[in-house]
Amino acid sequence: MTAASLTLFPLLSGPIRPARVSAIVSGAVYLELDPVTGEDGKQLPGAVVALLDPAAVQLPIGLTLPPGVADLVPVMVNGTPVSPGPIEFGYGAVSMAGTRLPVLRWWNPTQPKQVLPPPAPELLPTTLLDSLLAEAAGPLDEGLDLLRQGEAEAAFKALLGVGPGLTPAGDDALIGALAALAAWAPRSTTHRLLADGVAGADGRTTAISAALLRSAVKGAVVPQLIRFVGALSTGDPAAIRPALDQVLPVGASSGAAMAAGAVAQLTCLMQGPTRRRAAIDATGPIGAIAVS
Repeated sequence: MTAASLTLFPLLSGPIRPARVSAIVSGAVYLELDPVTGEDGKQLPGAVVALLDPAAVQLPIGLTLPPGVADLVPVMVNGTPVSPGPIEFGYGAVSMAGTRLPVLRWWNPTQPKQVLPPPAPELLPTTLLDSLLAEAAGPLDEGLDLLRQGEAEAAFKALLGVGPGLTPAGDDALIGALAALAAWAPRSTTHRLLADGVAGADGRTTAISAALLRSAVKGAVVPQLIRFVGALSTGDPAAIRPALDQVLPVGASSGAAMAAGAVAQLTCLMQGPTRRRAAIDATGPIGAIAVS
């Protein structure tokens, strides 16, 4: 059956809107929708949507197609995307080449509503996590170090758009940091500063990556990253190692960069009051991390 991320509910429940193919990779077709004026006269924003194979990673901007519709899915022909027919979204369905596929199931790509307790530093497998950060060094080294220091604005500038491909590794690291903040410090100054940066990211990275960053600001990320952050909260290597093994294969290098971003942000949060930029709002759900 056709399933979709809840982040797409406003788009899919709205009026019919045409989409165009922007990129095709293994397991996913990325589509762009232009801003339009709704039936009530209000402006509807543009959007990026990923049409996913049933076995593909559940992206927060994704819609998973049912088996048996391969003949409706756009493909690459001599390096050019070719679609069997028009693609449209709206009124609870995606229509491809004249075939309407109603969304029958939804998944929630966001972090659990309750804020997780931060792990006790002495319980974390530091050797494992340090090696993860070391492997993500190179172009991301400066940005990850700035995340660890609590310099959110500088880290954002150092990471945004860094790396090749549709989802640059620097953006993936920022997504990991945002996932960590959604779990441990959703009301922090750091989260606000990164969110402000994401709001102005259009044109400074790919459209696909900007859409994934906007989702991450709301706590919506791939399930493997959510599980990894949850495992970090336990401080238990027996939970962290399997969760890391699940997130690392996501994309060519996206999983490693996301995990590194989450660990770098965790390192900052565990430094507590010495990092004012990472301070948690005193009115937050928990006071487990000291407020400066």
